[in-house]
Amino acid sequence: MAKKIKKPAKSLTGSTTPDYTLTDYEVQQLTEKSRAYTEEVNANRVTYPDPDELPFEEITLDDAVAHGFVGITDSIDLSLFKNRGKSGRNKGGKQGGGNKGGGNKGGGSGRQLPNPQTVEKEVARMLANMQPVDMTGNLVLGEMNFEFGDATKAKYFAGSYKLIFERHHIMFNSEIDDGFLQTVANSLPGYKAYTSVENNRHQAVGFVVHPRLKVLGKPISYDDVANVQGVPDLRPAFRLDLEDTATGEQFAAVVVHLKSMRGGPAVSGKVRYQQCAIMVNKLGPNFKGVIAGDWNTFIDRPADLQPLLNAGFKIVYPNDTQATQAMGSRLDAFVKLNFGPIGNLSVRQFYANPQITRAMSDHALLSVRKRVCTGAGANDPACGTAIDPTGPYGDNTTQPAENDK
Repeated sequence: MAKKIKKPAKSLTGSTTPDYTLTDYEVQQLTEKSRAYTEEVNANRVTYPDPDELPFEEITLDDAVAHGFVGITDSIDLSLFKNRGKSGRNKGGKQGGGNKGGGNKGGGSGRQLPNPQTVEKEVARMLANMQPVDMTGNLVLGEMNFEFGDATKAKYFAGSYKLIFERHHIMFNSEIDDGFLQTVANSLPGYKAYTSVENNRHQAVGFVVHPRLKVLGKPISYDDVANVQGVPDLRPAFRLDLEDTATGEQFAAVVVHLKSMRGGPAVSGKVRYQQCAIMVNKLGPNFKGVIAGDWNTFIDRPADLQPLLNAGFKIVYPNDTQATQAMGSRLDAFVKLNFGPIGNLSVRQFYANPQITRAMSDHALLSVRKRVCTGAGANDPACGTAIDPTGPYGDNTTQPAENDK
């Protein structure tokens, strides 16, 4: 039987129970699973084809494999490809890289990668009721996990990403690298990108920021969040201190991508609990701002987030049941302290659109708004009235994406 690590005098939240310290055996198991996954990811690293060079009506599954587009860790979603027609290429055979080494059978005629122009049209339709942001009005915050986003993916879906990012004053981004964020930011006048260090899978977190928000000082990386009992390939929490130039208000933004559930939700949850406890200690009681990202835990059962909740942080619309990930769970959220009101949560499940599928990401886009009652924002009918928690800007309100205005 594995020897258990000595229990601290107090738990990470200051109480005597429960103990969220991993045993030696649990650390070993999480480490083995993490390293195996890292090897798999790096062995099947995706390089997206250049959309300017490939004729999409001719891209088959064979072409996709040759360009390295497919083969990344999870089972390949063959709905990304469509019948090529009479050529009948790719009959039978297997495509490697699937879960448990089993691969994905590619039976039938050749299948075709989604045309990024088609994806862009669908993204535009889904964002039709949401206008690009400017230097006035309510502050719009967005969050999304971009599923191994790098510069080639940013270029492949450039039109779609531009539509998403230009509708937010700040985007909290996870599972990206610096090439992804810089490529996106460079397509948007005045926007700037800030990226944390990567883990061994080239996964970082970071921000893309509209010129309305002034960055105060240097970004802060909470590296302790990525160093929990030696579990490898965690990601840091990454912070920007900001000033809204439209109002002069100062606040902090922190982006996270906590430990995955690989290893099981209960055992991996101990890591996430410790990560949240570390953030409480690092941010302190006077923190003013918002944390957002992929929490890798069930937001409607937020036991792993309890250190933050005990410290007074609030989940923006905690009772929302909309899935934020293709497997059907709500894993992404905004969490805030001394900042708000933040409301009008909208969830856009791009992956559920049959024309987009999981090609762009297996996570949804989340958007929220912070009410601003100065300048053009003073015309908001909610300004000048008491904040109703259940009203349009209360922290407990949600709104279907198609009604977002």
